Amino acid sequence: MIEALKNIGFIVQERLERKELSSDFLNRYSNLPADYLEFLQRFQIIANESDNVWFNSIEDFNGESDSSFRWNEFERMSLEAFTDDADESARIRKFWDCHIPIVMSVKGGYQYLCIDLSTENYGKVFYGVEPEFEDSVELVCNTFEELIRSLSSDNDERLNSFR
Repeated sequence: MIEALKNIGFIVQERLERKELSSDFLNRYSNLPADYLEFLQRFQIIANESDNVWFNSIEDFNGESDSSFRWNEFERMSLEAFTDDADESARIRKFWDCHIPIVMSVKGGYQYLCIDLSTENYGKVFYGVEPEFEDSVELVCNTFEELIRSLSSDNDERLNSFR
């Protein structure tokens, strides 16, 4: 999977030793797909040359990266927009509790790819975009592996902003 991303121009800094996700992160996202967990162990950084598209890493999820754009930035933006609306804030949290953002893009607007962890859509990859990140969700791939294959080809127009 890493080689496929390198072949389409992503800059990759590979991981040299295993690193664990924090217990706080795993308490929230306890059912991550095995193939995605293994993928996280393969890299520290994956970003395009312009550094405006990147994969969230273990360091991002653990709050250890030096990135000013946090892995849950879109959730934070949404919650900030609805600070005075408890029902909407609860809906936003519920959405993000079962959608783990795995790829972020600020190329042509704020966009993301996430893995759905809900029972009905487990492991499927969805696309979301600003301004209402939780309401613009669209299915892109049925599995994480399929996502990597789709990113590696030019056949899926929806993924152009993630290359």
